[in-house]
Amino acid sequence: MAADSLSRHLADRKTPWPHFNQYLVAYLGYLLFYPVPWLLGYHKPTLDGVLFSAAAMCVFLLVYFAPYRKDRYYGYGEIILTDLIGYACAWTHGDWEVYCIFAAGMCARLPEKRQSITMVILLQVALIISGHFRHKTTLEVIPSAFFSIITYMGIWVQWQLGIRNFELREAQNEIRTLATTAERERIARDLHDLLGHSLTVISVKAELSDRLFPADPSRARQEVREISQIARTSLREVRDAVSGMNGASLQRELERARRALQTAGIALEIQGAENLDTHSDESVLALALREAVTNVIRHSDARNCTLTFLYDTAGEVRSFTLEDDGPLHAPSVPPLMEGNGLRGMRARLAASGGSLTVSSLPTSFRLTAMTAS
Repeated sequence: MAADSLSRHLADRKTPWPHFNQYLVAYLGYLLFYPVPWLLGYHKPTLDGVLFSAAAMCVFLLVYFAPYRKDRYYGYGEIILTDLIGYACAWTHGDWEVYCIFAAGMCARLPEKRQSITMVILLQVALIISGHFRHKTTLEVIPSAFFSIITYMGIWVQWQLGIRNFELREAQNEIRTLATTAERERIARDLHDLLGHSLTVISVKAELSDRLFPADPSRARQEVREISQIARTSLREVRDAVSGMNGASLQRELERARRALQTAGIALEIQGAENLDTHSDESVLALALREAVTNVIRHSDARNCTLTFLYDTAGEVRSFTLEDDGPLHAPSVPPLMEGNGLRGMRARLAASGGSLTVSSLPTSFRLTAMTAS
């Protein structure tokens, strides 16, 4: 039982009338049985008896509704007081045993099941002993004990169902929170990969265009047109990523990698790409390739790099390795620190059952992305 979580929930409630216990109002119908002995003529009511019964009923209602304001459990004091109210009303000759039934029902809302069962048994023992001293037969006591047990069981089941429903709502809220967080992380990774790659290529092409304008204006204008095309393509991909419909493919990313690396002056050697056109839906590897190429352009002084694709026995592409000959921007290679790009790539591959392996040497950098086989 999520008692701690439930207690915090009940303590924080600000609703003036609790929804968790509304069904318990129905059990107040037992109070209608109190004047039955008077109405049937078994005993003649007296004015003192009626006034005392009315006062006792008011006290009982205060005790009965006390936990309602905060949806809390009943305590031993409230249970015992309710039972004593019944015994105190015995001299009025009304059906005072209804209070014993209410006390048994309150036991169902004790925090611990063992305490609950023990308390309801003690109440029934007290009822039987009281009946013996009042010279009642067993048949006269059994109905009250029977209804006490039935009421206890009914309230216990309803209370447990209420707690289970509360736990279910808590779990659903947690699932929604986790789903929202996961979606935000997915969008953040996709936007990082999309914009990081595109902006890197645009930056490289813009610098190239600036250098080419004096010597080769036509080539510079071509680079500017390509910058415009890349910007429009990136905008469309950002919209697709936000909508959760990103359809990156290895074939398309490979073409982009060629152009981006060529613009950056890095020669690309490709191995094992003969069958990529039949596996264009490997979006996880495609996004990983995009980020890997972006890292080569932004974080290394490579002049050459090699991209190798590997396949499983069914001919499906399962991994790629990208290795370049450029050291990181440091005279000596420090411990590899992963940025948002590599962390996002690793998380995306892990979500699909794959893995990411990176290694940095003084004269090269190697990255291997692998999906589940």
